[in-house]
Amino acid sequence: MGTLREQLADFTVDEVLDRVFSGHGEHLYLFVEKRGLNTKDVQRVLAQHYGVQLVDVSYSGLKDKRAITRQWFSIRLPKTAQEPKHEQFSILEETKHDRKLRRGDHQENRFHIRIRDVSNNDQLSAHTLQQPLPNYFGPQRFGYQQNNLSQALDWVAQSQPRIKRGVRALNLSVLRSFVFNEVLASRVRSGTWSTPVNGDVLADNCPTGPLWGRGRLSTSKKALTVEQAVRRRHNMVCDALEWVGLNQERRPLVMHASDVEIQREDDTIELRFSLPKGSYATIALHEYFDVKEARA
Repeated sequence: MGTLREQLADFTVDEVLDRVFSGHGEHLYLFVEKRGLNTKDVQRVLAQHYGVQLVDVSYSGLKDKRAITRQWFSIRLPKTAQEPKHEQFSILEETKHDRKLRRGDHQENRFHIRIRDVSNNDQLSAHTLQQPLPNYFGPQRFGYQQNNLSQALDWVAQSQPRIKRGVRALNLSVLRSFVFNEVLASRVRSGTWSTPVNGDVLADNCPTGPLWGRGRLSTSKKALTVEQAVRRRHNMVCDALEWVGLNQERRPLVMHASDVEIQREDDTIELRFSLPKGSYATIALHEYFDVKEARA
């Protein structure tokens, strides 16, 4: 058993953006450290401060709220050069570039996590943490007590009525994640999630699963059978994702941690590791620790 996020500083994330900035252009880039805020909270504050529309403030990935995280934002044609002042975030670096920041532009996330009150993990090693892990979308994607998922499924049940653009985008993201997790869970139950089967589509020699949308599934044979079975179970969800015009994409079923470092002192373990963009540290932690989240 161990305790996660007892203090805000017990969970830190650094976004790694592999980009050479031009130093000029219409987009202001800010490297922001935020504390106890989610990414969209910062996006709204930046839009108001710089006098631009919300769509003109871009980020590469969503970061945890109950954490200290550092990530990049870009602001198109800001109306002021003055930096914002805020109790829960600060600007660490700024520059300019001729292209906006887009979702998924970052390369990886670097984590520093402290787990307290740990027992029964004497055999844990860096080698262990570098073993393949199921690349599930984490519980954050589905909201507190899965409220985001319930909202998205209700929207589908009501035949996708017209709703606010931001809510619609959230619903689609949640539903795609839900279907992917269902495919991955099927592969985990059959013991085939980490090694290719007949008909798999591979990425870096690892099997992938669908991010559902229009078009034929690119798998065949045994892999296709699994994905078609999930489609039959969640027919309305898949129909909705096709109806809105999303195209089929793929996501690896497997994730690997890299640059792993472990330190233990008494009943506290400190972990440092990197994960590819889109992979969830909480999923990795639950594979190796019986952890509970400290109450907020």
